[in-house]
Amino acid sequence: WIKFQLHYTPNGREAIDQTEVGFVFADEPPHREVHTSAAFNTRFRIPPGAKDYKISGEYEFNEDGAILSLMPHTHLRGTGFLYELIYPDGRIEKILPVARYDFNWQLNYFFETPLAVPAGSKLRATGWFDNSADNPANPDPTREVPFGEQTWDEMMIGFFNWIKH
Repeated sequence: WIKFQLHYTPNGREAIDQTEVGFVFADEPPHREVHTSAAFNTRFRIPPGAKDYKISGEYEFNEDGAILSLMPHTHLRGTGFLYELIYPDGRIEKILPVARYDFNWQLNYFFETPLAVPAGSKLRATGWFDNSADNPANPDPTREVPFGEQTWDEMMIGFFNWIKH
């Protein structure tokens, strides 16, 4: 199955959706299936005026695998992002720090070599948010901000692509 999620934000003008999708079919079945998953948190409310507000979420691997890529996602108040891998022995490895996250430059970061992940490991995603008047992208620093689909709300989602071993 294929699932698409499109965000439409009111802007005061009538518009027609121009989404297009193209498919290229392989001549042979794939050797492995790529899974898209996420370490996320939907249970937060960023206080009005809060600076450097931290929100984390985790994903636990129930089987051995390898991470292919990482794609941090927040909205307008997101200022930083960090992915860490917590191994079953408790060791923590920083795997992607994004010191200056920018909503307008959402990137999918690919590993040159897939990162091996043993079963029982956890991928922790952490986002930092600036809900103050010092954030020029902030639409309303006086508002408490919940998780939400619209750009004026917030998200803290650490998407990643991985394969099973």
